[in-house]
Amino acid sequence: MKSNERSARRSEPEDLTTVTGHTGTSYLCPDLSAVDQHITLLYQEIERTPPTSRREVEQAVWADIDLLLDRRKWLEVTTLTSAR
Repeated sequence: MKSNERSARRSEPEDLTTVTGHTGTSYLCPDLSAVDQHITLLYQEIERTPPTSRREVEQAVWADIDLLLDRRKWLEVTTLTSAR
């Protein structure tokens, strides 16, 4: 499955590297670089959307970006903690 591809599969509780967005998209996020790449692609999706349907897309995509930002923060904290 490609990154940012919608999936019917929900991430399992033990699958700590996958974020499942509100849109049903699974994002593989093992590290900060991967999270940043997903966020960048989602921003680009918003920018490519025609103004007539941008509002609906923004709402759905921003919900996923929020989840990815939560994952990013968690990765930052665990990286700092493990570096001690």
